[in-house]
Amino acid sequence: MNITTPADFYHAGLLSPRDASRDPREPSFREDLVDIDMRACEFVRPAAVLWCAIYPMLAARRARQCRLLVPENVGVCVYLKSLGLFGMLQEVGVEVDDRGIRDQVNPQSILPLTRFFSADDVENLAETALDTLSQAGLGSANIHPIVSEAFAELALNAVQHAESPIGGLGLIQFYQFERGKRFICAVADGGIGIRRALERNPALRDSVPYDWDAIKLALRERVTGTGERTRGIGLYGIAQDMRQTGRQLIIHSGQGTVSVSSGDAEDQSQRTTLFPGTLAYVSIAT
Repeated sequence: MNITTPADFYHAGLLSPRDASRDPREPSFREDLVDIDMRACEFVRPAAVLWCAIYPMLAARRARQCRLLVPENVGVCVYLKSLGLFGMLQEVGVEVDDRGIRDQVNPQSILPLTRFFSADDVENLAETALDTLSQAGLGSANIHPIVSEAFAELALNAVQHAESPIGGLGLIQFYQFERGKRFICAVADGGIGIRRALERNPALRDSVPYDWDAIKLALRERVTGTGERTRGIGLYGIAQDMRQTGRQLIIHSGQGTVSVSSGDAEDQSQRTTLFPGTLAYVSIAT
């Protein structure tokens, strides 16, 4: 089995659904060899980095052999190694031949690719991120708490609902785009996904026939798979905050994505290539 990433890899929706929609969470996923072929990759965004971590980590649990074929572009390799992607995959048995790729500190990395498993882990990571933001002096100081709090809320949501066998993964980066400077928070898991989480609430089961329906419903206030009236606030709060000018929230769970931003009259939802679990991506202008 081979999944080839595009040259400009922004997110999992750009992958060919023929192979990338094979779900490595399913017991029927049995392969002798799984190759994630990034050799032609020239540019990678944080959302794509998290897919490059989640998919092979899940595949390695069921396939006989799983490999990440690193980009031929050395600069992209250095970037991915600086985030910790290669080392994280090697720790779980994914083959990554990164020979000759030097370790380098990425000055724009606020929080490198990091695994977390508990609420305590999330709290510690959020505090570390806030300290790093303050010390680095990137962007406006009044934005720093918003960035760390957004990361914490998304990561805590993954801890509480994902039931991921590999934990949660997250990163925070500072980016200089053509249209200005932005902070990017990205959190992902290899868990059951939003639709299956909401289906556990009998009152919601008939309201979520598709992944994109489930994501839109999860963004409403007090909607939760637990059925508890005090839950379902966090993701709703993040979505409301990201409706402010210069901010955006994208959630990709299963085969659905929903985008929330100030410029849209309503949340944009669509069907897309599988993300095995849930990815939440926040973009905040500095």
